[in-house]
Amino acid sequence: MWLLVVNPTSGRRKGSKLVQDLASLLKSSNIDFEIINYPNFQQTKDSLQQAISSKQFDRVVAVGGDGLINLCLQYLAQSNISLAVIPAGTGNDFSRAVGLHGKSVLQIFEIIKQQAPRKIDLGSVKGNNSQQWYVQVLSTGFDAKVNALANRINWLRGKSKYTIAMLLILSKFKAMAYVIEIDGITHSRKAMLLSVANGETYGGGMRICPGASNSDGVFDILVVSPVSKFVLLTIFPKVFTGKHILHPKVDLLHGSVLKISAPGSAYADGEYIAELPIEIINVKDALSTWVAV
Repeated sequence: MWLLVVNPTSGRRKGSKLVQDLASLLKSSNIDFEIINYPNFQQTKDSLQQAISSKQFDRVVAVGGDGLINLCLQYLAQSNISLAVIPAGTGNDFSRAVGLHGKSVLQIFEIIKQQAPRKIDLGSVKGNNSQQWYVQVLSTGFDAKVNALANRINWLRGKSKYTIAMLLILSKFKAMAYVIEIDGITHSRKAMLLSVANGETYGGGMRICPGASNSDGVFDILVVSPVSKFVLLTIFPKVFTGKHILHPKVDLLHGSVLKISAPGSAYADGEYIAELPIEIINVKDALSTWVAV
């Protein structure tokens, strides 16, 4: 049985139309399904938790953006229920990672119906006496502040609002003192930002860690050392192509278990996660999903 979870307000209400298109396909194929369709986050969360605990469903289809995906992860990670996505949000980075971005509802329906799901890795974040999952990129420092502001900008979509947020944050931001432990080795350094990537894109296709894989058991860790505001301004636009990693002040590290201590917050999949310090673990094969790449 299929469970459809929709954010009806995502993509300027695109989610509402797409979930009805999917429901029509399920009806014509005589496939049983239920729909969770609330504009309120808490109602969606409560209904999803109740539905998953009923153990009636073998697959969940999230019709929305990365925020909805992140919510579903909290209940589907390390379970026997598979997660698919019909992208209808602002960023849609998870759908990019699994090759479903740009595909029609019909194409995605056929993939879910006919193909077997695969296992991918997730990040497990412990902080503030809580544990949460993420699938794409966790950000701290300058990135996190940009993410926080971009979440409050609702009059733009996709890359544009991240660019505007970046320009607004840039004038006030200063490098932060980090203590980072990667697979047992401790590094103390100042940095403008530190991102921990399980997938290569965030913010609507920005390639923060080109080549990052959600199936290799390790994170790609991007660290930008202190630079002037002007230099940071020249580096940032290159994130859209991935060429920022060629800059001498940008380091790309790898590891499976991290501890990050610094002032400020962590965001992942575009959502607030916790105040630092945090511990992050790459959990192999933690999510079952459909991959079209």
